Amino acid sequence: MVTFEYPTGATPDEMLIGVSGAVPVFPIMILIFSWFFIFLTGSLKQNSRAGYSDMPFWAILASSGTLLVALAMTIVQGIIAAPVLLIVVAVTILSAVWFFMSRGRFE
Repeated sequence: MVTFEYPTGATPDEMLIGVSGAVPVFPIMILIFSWFFIFLTGSLKQNSRAGYSDMPFWAILASSGTLLVALAMTIVQGIIAAPVLLIVVAVTILSAVWFFMSRGRFE
C-alpha cells in the first residue's frame, strides 16, 4: 500500500482546520457554493429538458445535500461552528416547508 506524505506532515483534517482557522468564512463559502451549485444546475437542467423547473424540489434537494456536507464537517471539531450548522438546518426546514406547501405544476 502506497502512502502519501504531506510536506508539512499534517493530515487532511489538520489542514482543513488550519484553513478554517486562518479564513473563518471558508467552510461557509463551501456550503453556499454547494447549495447554489446543486440548485442552479438541477433547475437549469430540468428547465432545458422539460420546459419548466420545480424550484421547491431543487431547493429541498440542495438543502439536503448541503446539510450532509455540513454534518460531515462537524465530525472534526473546529471546521464548522455550531451557529452555521443551525442555519443550515433552518434553511433545510424552510425548504421542506416550501416544498410541502407548494402545489405541483399539474395538480
